[in-house]
Parts: sequence; structure tokens; C-alpha cells
Amino acid sequence: MNEFEEQFAILQRIPYKETDLLLSVLGKHIGKDLLTVRSGRKIPNRWKSSFSEGSILLGRIMKIKNYSILTGVINEQYVPDKYPVWTVLALEIMAKMPSLDSSLFELLRRFLQSEGTRKDFDQFLVSFMVKESLQPSLNSCVVCGERRESFPIKASPYLGGYVCEKCGTAETEITVVDYESLLQAYKKKGELTDNMRAFWLDCLESELNAKLVSREGL
Repeated sequence: MNEFEEQFAILQRIPYKETDLLLSVLGKHIGKDLLTVRSGRKIPNRWKSSFSEGSILLGRIMKIKNYSILTGVINEQYVPDKYPVWTVLALEIMAKMPSLDSSLFELLRRFLQSEGTRKDFDQFLVSFMVKESLQPSLNSCVVCGERRESFPIKASPYLGGYVCEKCGTAETEITVVDYESLLQAYKKKGELTDNMRAFWLDCLESELNAKLVSREGL
């Protein structure tokens, strides 16, 4: 048996059996994992309320074969006192991802400890999509759907991507399929437009093959 200390953020609580609890977490070193909390044993009563989505804990984890068991909580490093809709959506996105690298822990931690505004979420979303290589396609016009013929093309971060000549002008010229160049306009503005945000979320849902329920509250 191997027990170690780990800092992790709770993505989702999952009731398990009658008294046990499963926590979907993103750890600083272990990445995305599923922790078992067995009947609250070995967990001091004062920590039980901290098993809520969006909390960041420092705990002790024991590996037994393919299972990870939370054997103790050392301290609560962050517990949210409110859940803005953007925070709920960010947690849902990460909970639905099949796997997450540990390098994303700091990105999530910074977002959870921010004010959880729309601008905070936009910065989180763009960074997350680029890190996960889930960049939107620029192969067809976002207005009419016409396929791109060749480069260079014109694209608009305000409409959400490539715009053909028939559908209007766009301010950013792209010579290769590199979404980073289109993001330069976003970085100057500091937050996404509604169209651009919806475009990124559409692309993410397509990758996940799942609807983001929290998105309905936007």
C-alpha cells in the first residue's frame, strides 16, 4: 500500500452505495482521478462539509491496486462560498472530460479562486481548449457553412472563425490552420464575444459528444 499527500480540486461528488462517496478530482500530481471516501471513517467530522464541488483540499491518498482511497484531509485550502454559473460550467466541463493531465490543475485552481466572472471563464476556456488541443476548425464559413478552398483566408473572432467573401469581411488574415493567430484579437480584447464563446463551447460539446447542461443557464 502506498500513501501520499496530494493537493486536489473536487470536480464532482458521486454518491456510492449507502454510506460511501466517490469524488471526481483533478490532482496536482495525479491528474484526474476518482477517490473513494469510505463511510467517512478516518476523515475528521470537521472536514465532511468540504467535500463539495470546487473545493481545493490537501489530503492523504492511498493506492490499493487500481483504487484511490482518501484516507485523511490535512487542510482545506479553498472552499467556495458561492457558485457563479461560470464556475458551475467550468467544473462540468472538466468532470465530463475522460482524462485530464495534472498540468491543468493550476489553470483550474486559478479560475476557482478568481471571482468567477464571465471574463475569468473566457480566459479559462481559451487556455483549456488550447492546452487540450481542442481548437475549432477553420475549414468552413461560420456564417453559411461553405467549405474553405485555399489559404490565405479571412477570419473573425467576433463571428467565431473563417468568414467567406460572400458573407462579409473579417479583420484577421490566416495563412495556415493555426487558431493561435485568430486568438490575438481575443487577447487584446480580454474576453470573448457571445458568438465566439458559443463557438468554442459548440466545439467542446462536439469533442465530448455530450451536452453541457450548465450552459443552459447562461
